[in-house]
Amino acid sequence: MWKDLLHITSGVLIAVSLAVFAKEPTEEDFDRWATNWDSLIPAGTYDFIPENVSFDLMFDPTFQRKLDDAGRVLNPALEGQRIELAGFMVPLETQGQTVTQFLLVPEAGQCIHVPAPPMNQTLLVDASTRPTELRDLYQPIVVTGRLSVGEQSFELADSGYTLVDVNVESLDLDESLIPVAPDADGDR
Repeated sequence: MWKDLLHITSGVLIAVSLAVFAKEPTEEDFDRWATNWDSLIPAGTYDFIPENVSFDLMFDPTFQRKLDDAGRVLNPALEGQRIELAGFMVPLETQGQTVTQFLLVPEAGQCIHVPAPPMNQTLLVDASTRPTELRDLYQPIVVTGRLSVGEQSFELADSGYTLVDVNVESLDLDESLIPVAPDADGDR
């Protein structure tokens, strides 16, 4: 979904709310974010999905079980690597208007208004050493940090990765450019 935005946003000015300057993301920024999200899923994990998925297949219990299992496959080769991802904050632990722990998800509204994304697309962000400002669920952010591979369960979702030593920046995107999970019905 971030990669799809690169064609739409070529002329959109992005402002980083925590800084005094505005940044216009390049095609390389959007490509990097999409590639980094894709890297969380090991190659071949979803190869069982045919090019054209029929209605019957979509609701087949065996196919659904395979999808669920694939969503739990993690990429151990990423352990300890620094990564930058654009996504959305789902707060877990707050102190007033700051957040010390949150889930990072690829589309706005996930975990709250619609089911959580797969475990391999949900990251726990540990900002306890550098708490960050609380963001709206529809406020896109960019998080850079060191990745740790390992499953954790929370009431809202399971995460397959943890980011530590993080830097969090807000992106100011036009509302029409924000990827929203299907059926998310929250106010923006």
